[in-house]
Amino acid sequence: MNFRQLTYFLAVAQTGQITAAAQQLHIAQPPLSYQIKQLETELGVTLFNRSVNGVTLTPAGQLLQDYAQQLLDLRAQADSQVKALGQGLAGTLAVGMVSSSIGATPNAKLQTLTRHYPKLQIRLVEDNTYGLLDQLRKRLIDVAIVRTPFSAPDLASKPLASESMVAVIPHKYDHFQTTTLRVEDVAQVPLIIYRRFTHIFETTFAEKDLTPFIACTCDDARTAVQWAEARMGVALVPRSVAEQISGAQTAIYPINYRAWRTTLQVVWPANREPSPLVQRFIDSY
Repeated sequence: MNFRQLTYFLAVAQTGQITAAAQQLHIAQPPLSYQIKQLETELGVTLFNRSVNGVTLTPAGQLLQDYAQQLLDLRAQADSQVKALGQGLAGTLAVGMVSSSIGATPNAKLQTLTRHYPKLQIRLVEDNTYGLLDQLRKRLIDVAIVRTPFSAPDLASKPLASESMVAVIPHKYDHFQTTTLRVEDVAQVPLIIYRRFTHIFETTFAEKDLTPFIACTCDDARTAVQWAEARMGVALVPRSVAEQISGAQTAIYPINYRAWRTTLQVVWPANREPSPLVQRFIDSY
């Protein structure tokens, strides 16, 4: 049994005439009659009662009619969904995201993308940068938004927003007489460090012969801001995180030090062509 036979069978069942069905299908009558007989032979049943007035379905034919319609509908649905997936119009996209990308995503273009392609599903996977890079290499996710610095020559990337580090300072430590701080300024207060940048901070402090007190180290930039809000110290985090999370208990001070700038990037495997779905996501940034 094949889809062509089922199409022919349904046409005969619906018209009740071999001749009329052949005209509807734009084929000659003998090939149509042959295909129906082949179908009956393959199934080992009679599908039609034949008379001079036309044909009617046997009980076996009535049962097959329901299945045939379902099968043809299912094929049409499969064709549509597979084509949509191949063209990046539908499917599930596994997107890795660092906590410090808050405020950068979802952006307006991505919101527009999901409106235009309502069958696009996004499965978010949240982890730190190195965890997401590892998941990309293992093909557990399709694409990721991570934060520099990192070393990943096997990945392609597209830079997004570049921003400076800021100090989120509780009012009890807010004694600075300037709107922009130096590294030397933040070394004078207890610090809450987002672990992702520990190496950068430690290197800078060592180069400047500074020994600040690290009051807390955490794995989420949002947690660092929350602890600063609780007056546990001064949080050093990317500007966008501070602007999204900090409240009335703290003040935000930019830090004037170029080496402490960081950039969000979209990354994906460089050794394979992005699928249409992944490419649409990349293009939305």
